[in-house]
Amino acid sequence: MAKASKETTAKPAKKTARTAPKATKPRTKTAPAAAPISAETAPARPATGISAAALIKTWFDGWRQTFNLKGRSSRFELWAFLLLNSILMVIVQLKCSYTMSDRFLRAANLAGYSLTQIENRIIIAETVFYLTVFLPLFPIVSLIIRRMHDLGKLAWANYFEPVFMSVVAMSLLFLTLLELQKTDYEYIAMLLSVCFITTFYGAGFYALKTLITAMFYRGDANANQFGDARYNDDEHETHALNLSCLYFLFIFTIGALYLAIAFV
Repeated sequence: MAKASKETTAKPAKKTARTAPKATKPRTKTAPAAAPISAETAPARPATGISAAALIKTWFDGWRQTFNLKGRSSRFELWAFLLLNSILMVIVQLKCSYTMSDRFLRAANLAGYSLTQIENRIIIAETVFYLTVFLPLFPIVSLIIRRMHDLGKLAWANYFEPVFMSVVAMSLLFLTLLELQKTDYEYIAMLLSVCFITTFYGAGFYALKTLITAMFYRGDANANQFGDARYNDDEHETHALNLSCLYFLFIFTIGALYLAIAFV
């Protein structure tokens, strides 16, 4: 009986301790990695205005590099130089024109200037007037040569050599025509005249082609055999377009005023 009672008494079941669930960290959504922005998909920066100090610096650089026929120059440099130089040239020439006018002579007589003083002022005014016309040609030619380099082209071999040879040929033909006018060789003079006109148009064609290429063609954005690019980014190209428009408007306005003064 004692054994039966031991067998019948069930052993209490062992309770397994429940372990608390591990706390899980809340999942945070990670943002997808941003794709790299390429040069094509990058938003274009709005073009900012150009300062007067930058224009004046570019104008001084044009004069400083008058005899520099190496390297490159952009359209921005060319148009900035042409615009500022044209404005200054018109201002100086207006002052010189006044000095050479009858109005100045009357004012000088009333002021008691001597004849020698008046003549000296007129000579100085004429000299300055012609200097403002011819002196800027040297930096402009230098700028055009560097603009050709900016396009990756040889300025002398492709453009200036035909113009130079045409000018030499025209000079020789002109001198020959002057000599033949003293003789009776009318047929030869006529043939030489045709050659002169043909050569003149050839020189004009290459000169016009050079100017159009230098003024309106955009240069290489990267370095080429003539050096690194200068002011060839989109912002300066926009400034070059604006400066070219201002230049032509200024030239047309001055031309209209001169014609109005001449016919009034």
